[in-house]
Amino acid sequence: MLKTYYHLFTLMICVLMGSCNDDDSTEVIINPTPLEQWSATWKGDDYKLAAYPDLFVNYWEYTYWLNENPNLALRIKGEFPHARFFSFTLYNDEKGDAIGGIDDFNIEPDLNSINPYTTTATGSNYFTVYIVPPTMSQKQIDKLDSKNICRVQEDVNRLAVCIRQYLGTDTKGNKHEYGGVDLPVVEAIDINTLKEVYAPHRTKSNIDYFPVSYTPQGGDGLQAMPFFLASKGAYYPNNSTDYLYARTILDKDSVLVFSFIPVNIPQKVEENRGANARYWSICFGSALNTRSYYSVHDTQAAVPDGEKCTFIVCLAQNPLIKEVEQRVSEMKIADASCQLIVWDSERLDIDNKPIGNTIVTMYRQILPNKDWPFSIANMQVTPYGNPVDNITNPDKQLAHKALGDYGPYGIKHSTREFLAND
Repeated sequence: MLKTYYHLFTLMICVLMGSCNDDDSTEVIINPTPLEQWSATWKGDDYKLAAYPDLFVNYWEYTYWLNENPNLALRIKGEFPHARFFSFTLYNDEKGDAIGGIDDFNIEPDLNSINPYTTTATGSNYFTVYIVPPTMSQKQIDKLDSKNICRVQEDVNRLAVCIRQYLGTDTKGNKHEYGGVDLPVVEAIDINTLKEVYAPHRTKSNIDYFPVSYTPQGGDGLQAMPFFLASKGAYYPNNSTDYLYARTILDKDSVLVFSFIPVNIPQKVEENRGANARYWSICFGSALNTRSYYSVHDTQAAVPDGEKCTFIVCLAQNPLIKEVEQRVSEMKIADASCQLIVWDSERLDIDNKPIGNTIVTMYRQILPNKDWPFSIANMQVTPYGNPVDNITNPDKQLAHKALGDYGPYGIKHSTREFLAND
């Protein structure tokens, strides 16, 4: 339909002008709307995404065959969204490898706009990001009207561009699917002439097919639940984020308790650059399907800087669940930074299977600052499969040893022990 419309429009112009040729610089390029260009929203809180997503993030992807469009560069133009954090990440879609991208505070705004992630601003502010193929010369890149350049590496046949938004809101602070703005428009230019051409057709991405693999671990049944630094992974990782993870089997007569001092986060955008982290959250997911079902983010936790927060986890099927809830209510009077998570092991997932009682806990930090002494980014990665059997340097691999009170550490108690503790 759009193609037909374009030809009719061109014919009208030719009739009015008396002549028309293929080199006419007034050619009008009509691309699909942004909602048609980008994928439907991948919602962190719809319990469909695998790989333990944060429940407070939304994603969109635009994937195309780069090898079929070697002389095209993408031009992405949009309005800065109202969100805690947003970024563009590039992936080799045939492998899932992250191969580049740009974070919000590194995006230079358009002329007469302000980057609201570096300077407090009101109103609408705009940006332009170019994604250029490896065949584009630096001479041509230097002619572009933006310094926001993401160059694609060699040997990438199919490219996926992913937008991430954490805690998207509208201008009144209400939750908003797109961060209170329209999705950015995807345009294309010829890398030799720099003239606008049609944007490539979006094709299906492999991000739809995340491989879920469940293998019981030796440490799942231990009373202690230590936290380890997760590897970045090789399947559409978020390169702006580091994670601590822990895993345990929780039975009906157990209560899991873990505490830590969370990283402090900026209170205004002028503090974003150089902050110890931009955002943190705790997410609880099922090892059976790698989906998240409960999350608490930093603002919800409301922990004063330098003070501990405590998470208490028990099954909904615990026979003493009412007593546990009452006990936590009493604890919150003395310590407001206390969170109760009631995990329903019989809850059915989208495949109509119970989510089970093997729980994976993820402590997520966006842009952790390696210069901060207690940064999780300075820990040593431990292989995910049975990490307790692969500890070779505990002072770097175990969060509570590497980070002290800033590293979470969990212990499972019998329910009656938990209820009896002061």
